[in-house]
Amino acid sequence: MSFQVSRTSNGRRGAGVKYERLEFEEEDTSEVVLKRFLGLSSTVSFTLGMIIGTGIFLTPSGILRGTSGSVGVALIVWVVAGFIQANGALSLAELAIYYGQSGGDFVYLHDVYGPAVAFTNSFIAAFVREPSAAAIQSIVIVKFLVTPFAGDCEAVPEHGIRAGATAVIMLAIFINGLSANLTARTQVFLTFIKVSAVLLIIMLGAGKMVVDGTKGFQASFGGSGDFDWSKLPSAMFLAYFANGGWGNIASVTEEIKNPEKTLIRGMVISLTCAVTLYLLANLAYLAVLTPEEMMASDAVAALFAVRVLGVRWSFIIWLCVVLSAIGNLNGSTYTKSRLYFVTARANLFPFILSTIHVNRRTPLASILSILPPTVIAIWSADVWSIIKFSVIISLTFSILIVIIVPYHRWKFPDRKLPYKAPLPGCFIYVFFNISLLLVTSITNPRYILSGIATVAVALVFYRLHKWTGRSPRAAAASKSINIFLQKVLLSVPQEAATF
Repeated sequence: MSFQVSRTSNGRRGAGVKYERLEFEEEDTSEVVLKRFLGLSSTVSFTLGMIIGTGIFLTPSGILRGTSGSVGVALIVWVVAGFIQANGALSLAELAIYYGQSGGDFVYLHDVYGPAVAFTNSFIAAFVREPSAAAIQSIVIVKFLVTPFAGDCEAVPEHGIRAGATAVIMLAIFINGLSANLTARTQVFLTFIKVSAVLLIIMLGAGKMVVDGTKGFQASFGGSGDFDWSKLPSAMFLAYFANGGWGNIASVTEEIKNPEKTLIRGMVISLTCAVTLYLLANLAYLAVLTPEEMMASDAVAALFAVRVLGVRWSFIIWLCVVLSAIGNLNGSTYTKSRLYFVTARANLFPFILSTIHVNRRTPLASILSILPPTVIAIWSADVWSIIKFSVIISLTFSILIVIIVPYHRWKFPDRKLPYKAPLPGCFIYVFFNISLLLVTSITNPRYILSGIATVAVALVFYRLHKWTGRSPRAAAASKSINIFLQKVLLSVPQEAATF
């Protein structure tokens, strides 16, 4: 097996750059690319699977507390949050169809705002936002897995929880690195399980409602006391992020069959199912539990399971929560590795991350790059604070991305597209995100300051990256390292454009 050096250019929208390619000469003449294999069912599985995480099993109590125990207001909060997120998703779908590239956020930011902003988003995603989110998901999986057997998570040593979480993220990376098809099939299965779990809760609640009536819905717009408007933003915040996750599918656009139709259909189906299931699940909880019982519990689904199924069989719901969290982790590992892959393809991340395994046809280097920062986050003492201020950064970039839609309408008024998002929805989504940022800046100014500091660090690394790119010594060292890593990982750059 030998190497050769060539140069290639990418003349498409958003990431038109030149970079050096180090290619393997293989006997196999088939092109090494990321294949288009995701149909409508797989697209829905990834999108719906990323939206429905552990939120519906845990957050209803927090939302009810934020609405002062008012059932009616809590249900309205769920609907409003779903409506706002749907507007953001439809806006993103237009951008994904227009650009036709994987990488999602990176591609749109690179085209409109330039490489510095795009790099900042990918850098924060790679080293702050995604590692902390994956760490929390892994920790939650282990805690929910051991609770039915240990009785109490506090009885399990903390280092044991973190060691188990490390094993969980390693398993997710192994599955993703092994095969894209295996990852997609796993996601379809896990999404089926989590939807089945929510449907089970709904059916159990409906059965209870038939037997005992609707006591939990009496005085729906009442509460446990005077309504506290100051708590309402926290309820909206929880419901808003419980309906999130839909943006990840845009990171794999180049792997979706006929994305012009499949992407928008997948978005609409997923969001409709998620909002409907969330509402019905909350009604099921209230058919079994009183608002006071829900507000007193941090794991509503577990209390529901014990009350309806009994202690002996309540582990079924616990297991479904675990599988639901695993589905989120599997999906985020898949989609975020493509973000890093495309960032490297545009010469803004190390070149090795833009390569594909010659046999597995997966971006193995990008997938493996997820492991080190995630393990560090798992063993970090304050990972929860990291995720809180990284959310602020995510909101900011979400605003920057969605306002591209009206900007394009103004700049390219005659542009033809298979789908156009409703402009009022774009403005609603942007307005709500700005409102969340303002509320957060007032209530938690330290998170805003932490976010600004993180962006500043990312920009320093961007300047450092540009400087090393102009250094002959750094280029020679980088080339040697890339050749070595390509041999170790048996990976090459993609051999044909897929967009």
